[in-house]
Formats: sequence, structure tokens, C-alpha cells
Amino acid sequence: MEISVHTASWTEGINPLKQPLGPAPRAPRGNRHRRFWPPCLALLAFACSGPSPIQRAAAELPDAAAELPDAAAELPDAAAELPDAAGDANANEEGPTWCSVQAILVLKCQRCHGSPPTHGAPFALVTYDDTQVLDRKGNARFSAMAVAVEQETMPAQYLELTPPVEPLQDDERATVLAWCADGGLLTGSAVCDPAP
Repeated sequence: MEISVHTASWTEGINPLKQPLGPAPRAPRGNRHRRFWPPCLALLAFACSGPSPIQRAAAELPDAAAELPDAAAELPDAAAELPDAAGDANANEEGPTWCSVQAILVLKCQRCHGSPPTHGAPFALVTYDDTQVLDRKGNARFSAMAVAVEQETMPAQYLELTPPVEPLQDDERATVLAWCADGGLLTGSAVCDPAP
């Protein structure tokens, strides 16, 4: 009987004497990739052997440095122009003052927007505080001034007054609109010299 059992096991491809006792041992993981390291190191050495972008740029610097004396010769002329440009920039940054706007209001607006208002004007524009009054929506009065000046509805030339109502000149419009666009700020004094 034993012979037939062994014979059957050999025919099925199973050798009961040579079967492992536990799970099959695995190959160590580190050994699997060792064959790829030499080619990778060779590629890395080849890639690093050429000049880097920084080295190439450094090689080109002497040519660029040769052009610097010509550019440096032009610097004194450019520096001479800087004070004027800086002065113009400061003048533009300041914007119009309240007194420059108030002078326009005296000449062109306070005929109706005086204290008290006349000719149907809804409010006075005599003092700086008059321009800061808020309407029901929370908008300052100077924003309404900007809209009226921009749309050229004020000064009210449709009124038949003697002498006739004069429109704003371009420079006056620009001054009022710039002051309103800056937020109607109190630049300078709130009390201005009377208009001549």
C-alpha cells in the first residue's frame, strides 16, 4: 500500500518528502534593484559633467560687463532729471485743497447754494462741513457735487438770473472732480481767505 501512495504522489507532482515545512522564503528586497544602480550613477555623472545654467551665465558676464561703461556714462544725465520728476510727482499726489474748491464754490455755486440757499437750491455749500453732510443713503454731499459737475447740470444755467449763471471752466471742473474723487478731504485749512 505504501508503494501505491508514493507512486500516486509522484504522478501528481507532489513529493511528500521534499515539501517545505513553512511558507517559501522571499528574496530580500534590496537585492532586486542593485542591478539598476550602476547605469543610473553613470547617467547622473554624465548629466552633471557639463556646465550648469549658472556657469553658462557666468561665462557670458564679461560680455555684459563690457557694455556697462557706456550705460554708466549716461547716468549723470538721467540723475540730473530726477529732482524735476520727483517734484512733479509730489505736486500731483497732493491734489487740490479744500480752499481751492471753496474758491470755486464762492464764484460759481454760492449764488444759489449760499446760507440760506436761494433760487430753489436744496442745501448750502458754504463751509467744509456743508460738503460732508450725509444724505438718507449715507452718501456725503460732495459725492452729489461730483455727479452734478460731471453731468454738467450745475451750476444751473437754465435759471434766468441777472447776471446769467456762468458754467464751470475746464480747470474748475477738474479741480472739483479731483477733490471729490480724493474723498472730499480737508486738505489745508477749513477757514479760507475770502475770494478777491
